[in-house]
Amino acid sequence: MARRRPLALSASALAVALALTGCSGGGTDSESVSTDAAGATPTPTTSQPVDCSTLTIDSDSSALPGVSADPGSAPSLTWSGELAPDNLTVKTLSQGDGPEVEAYSFVTVNYAGWQWDSDATFDSSFDRGEPSSFSLRGVVDGWRCGLVGHRVGDRLLVGVPSDLAYGDDQSQGRPTGPLVFVVDVVAAPSTAGATMEGEADAASWGVSVSGDLGAPATVSVAEGATEPTETKVIVLARGTGDPITDQDVIGVNTAMTTWDDSASESTWDTGLPQTITMAQAPGLADLIGVPVGSRVVLLQAAGTATRRGSTAPAPAAAYVMDIETKL
Repeated sequence: MARRRPLALSASALAVALALTGCSGGGTDSESVSTDAAGATPTPTTSQPVDCSTLTIDSDSSALPGVSADPGSAPSLTWSGELAPDNLTVKTLSQGDGPEVEAYSFVTVNYAGWQWDSDATFDSSFDRGEPSSFSLRGVVDGWRCGLVGHRVGDRLLVGVPSDLAYGDDQSQGRPTGPLVFVVDVVAAPSTAGATMEGEADAASWGVSVSGDLGAPATVSVAEGATEPTETKVIVLARGTGDPITDQDVIGVNTAMTTWDDSASESTWDTGLPQTITMAQAPGLADLIGVPVGSRVVLLQAAGTATRRGSTAPAPAAAYVMDIETKL
């Protein structure tokens, strides 16, 4: 059997679906960003993200400050008087037993951040009174690489070198130098709690989905299956979250295949989850009313979408989409 090749899109698989009838997704190159405009949530710089596998990540350092307060409460620090660690350092202060954070995860956290040796926070969700939600793709490298592998319920003390944060250029208006964060991992939303209901409907189109709920999924189309003539959304597994509205921004992971199964792509594989601004996505209007936490199948007719950065019509395709969270 021929090896399926990645679809040549300028952004990601979802770019095709988001082009349906002129809609568009959030961010550039489908990069998710924090929706917390009130604070300085650690959104990434414009530089190329580092390869986390090349980093040395330490689990403790004598240089890290002491932390007061229990998980869930606003922390304060007692500085050690030492210079900041050279390596990214992530110390588990309190261990949770929830799901593990993956590279493709959206996370909900409470956090406070300090410049090294400063007594004042430069940003704190504790002060704002509500946690922040975002994709790990949408935060500084120190967070993106440091949070993966930790669990919901963890309280973490994270020492971030300047080159994995905002650097040392004060003209950018962001906190410079090495930074320290106390992070409570509140949630890593997923479809794990959804209830299957749409397998027969998907199968009637020759579409099958593999992968447990809450885990990466793939989609395939049976040989000879009749192509859709219009966009169709099938709720494969219904979540228990709030229904999507036309004013929501949602975070999703998705995988796609062309109808002939010759090309495929997956945000689970790339670690690049998507944001969708529903008000800008008329082609995905059938998602309105679907609960967050659902897994859906999206069928796309040939010619109803264009590839991002191109006027060429896209072929018929099938998508599996996990609606992870509202942002």
